[in-house]
Amino acid sequence: MPKLKVTVDPDLCIAAASCMGSAPKFFRMDDDNRAVVAGADGSEAFTQILEVTDAEKAAILEAAGSCPTTAIAVEDIA
Repeated sequence: MPKLKVTVDPDLCIAAASCMGSAPKFFRMDDDNRAVVAGADGSEAFTQILEVTDAEKAAILEAAGSCPTTAIAVEDIA
């Protein structure tokens, strides 16, 4: 399974929520209306290490690509 480091830059996030449309399992909006990454344990943070399927990786990459401010960075770590 792919392992990804997914990061949202809160200073770039404008709450367009396009990431939630592409990968709702992995992105949420926080109380300040900024995107955060949802972990497998239900935690929410600006950076998470995620073990995902190939289909989930594709959805996360689509979410990152759809962000109008490029606030989402995705890095393969395994």
